[in-house]
Amino acid sequence: MNPQIKKLIHEVRPFKRYIIIIALAGIVFGVTYSRLGLIMKDLFDDLTKGQPQKVYDSFLIAISLSLIAAVSRYFHIYLMNYVAEMVVQGMREKLQQKFMRLNLSFHSNYATGSGGLLSRIMNDMKIIQDGLRMIADFFLHPLLLICLIGNLFYLDYRLTLFTMLLLPIIGLFLRTISRSLLKYIPRGQDNMEGMTSIIKESLDGIRIIQSFNLEPYMANKLHVKGKEYLQNRKKVHSRIEVMGPVTEFLASAVVLLILLYTSYEISRGRSTPGAFIGFITSLLMVNQPLKKLQESYVRLQEVLVSAGRIYSILDENSEVPVFENSLPFPKNWKILEYKNVTFSYQDKVILKNFNLQINRGEQIALIGSSGSGKSTIVNLLERFYDPDEGNIFVDGISINKFDLVDLRRNIAMVSQDVFLLNDSIGENIHSGDFSRGKENINTTSIAANADPFIQRLENKYQTIVGERGGRLSGGEKQRISIARAFFKNASILILDEATSALDTTSEIEVQKGLDSLISGKTALIITHRLTTVKNADRILVLDHGKIVEEGKHDFLYNLKGKYYSFLQKEVE
Repeated sequence: MNPQIKKLIHEVRPFKRYIIIIALAGIVFGVTYSRLGLIMKDLFDDLTKGQPQKVYDSFLIAISLSLIAAVSRYFHIYLMNYVAEMVVQGMREKLQQKFMRLNLSFHSNYATGSGGLLSRIMNDMKIIQDGLRMIADFFLHPLLLICLIGNLFYLDYRLTLFTMLLLPIIGLFLRTISRSLLKYIPRGQDNMEGMTSIIKESLDGIRIIQSFNLEPYMANKLHVKGKEYLQNRKKVHSRIEVMGPVTEFLASAVVLLILLYTSYEISRGRSTPGAFIGFITSLLMVNQPLKKLQESYVRLQEVLVSAGRIYSILDENSEVPVFENSLPFPKNWKILEYKNVTFSYQDKVILKNFNLQINRGEQIALIGSSGSGKSTIVNLLERFYDPDEGNIFVDGISINKFDLVDLRRNIAMVSQDVFLLNDSIGENIHSGDFSRGKENINTTSIAANADPFIQRLENKYQTIVGERGGRLSGGEKQRISIARAFFKNASILILDEATSALDTTSEIEVQKGLDSLISGKTALIITHRLTTVKNADRILVLDHGKIVEEGKHDFLYNLKGKYYSFLQKEVE
């Protein structure tokens, strides 16, 4: 069995009670609907014989069977659609959770970026959902087909054997089409992923796009990718749609041949008009399950491709490894130590045998040009990545051995790129630690120097901030993020260029909050604005992943080395 089918069966298994009802409803429909073909024989034979009572009885039976078939078909399709929705929603949630567990290397290196991942969670999932609906057809139509073929054998076995000669021809035709579809469907889905990525890029970068007049460039980029997508879809549709006319032509030819044959048999007294009507009715009814099975077969090819793309992410092993018997993060830790840490990114060595010891309560400033390894040092601490060699220890215990959630619970970050939930201000501050009550939200926002501007808003703490905090200014967003870090009350604080994107007025307001936040914390401060780190316990000057200067501000200033050069450039 195809591995993707096995995995999809595993997804459906929790809903087996629904599947049993779906199967039973399909059986009832198949049996009752197929019986209508034989009822048509009795009805027309009774009409030709002039037996109105039997015609009336056959009519009542036919109406009853039609009602049963209609009700059973309703539950059969309705429940299958609902199961498909539940299965796909479960897969969608698994995929989102997987995205959030994958390390930053995966997200940074993924070819089509977050737009491509969004395509998988939306477009591929839609294909799988539509395909899962076809499961109902696999319960219903094979049985219906068997029952209808049984009707045909009952009415005229020789004629039935003749018509069944067409089945191998149709099967060979379907197999050829399937092979062709498996070639073009993946290309189309890759193109759709690329288009989704381009559209997301257009939305995310709208300010820069408009500022640099890049609208024609982005439009052309989508147009080119769209042409590739349409070319592939053209080939897919041409192969899918050719099946309908071919099978309908064969069916029409068979009906005409049957008409000639039955007319001859009736003229010889070896058949009746009712038998002819019953045979034609059953044969025409056979077209429905054949067409559905044909459609299901084609849809299955699309589902297998999409399922393969989804499970390639779900089976991705780029998660941060965790120990089964992980340890809680120590509450009263004393020393944080980087020991012989080496880390490379895309074959470029960022840190090489890096060593650093930090005492609890120390405020360490990390200074250096772009690419010197500053952000890597803090990213490794939060285990967004793991070192290639060496490790980071807290009181002699590798951070790999700590529970990952507990490790990150003890680290708070305020970065240049502020991310806020599209929710209220109060809920964003509360997101620092949802396990705590909301009673300290006001206190922490006051400490973060955020309360004054919040109180000026019409809805105050209930104000919705918009996507990524788009309804607030840069300084306001940053003060909310500081309040969130305050509320988290973690023992380790990371400030990653927390004021670099702000104007002077906003920076002053934000810095007040940061000064209050840092007090009493172990802080790693990354900044290009050296005037903000003069009071740090230690300033580390990094160059190509190594500490080239270390000390307090006055010592490094008098050293007249790299720190002094950076400071002079800032003054200029």
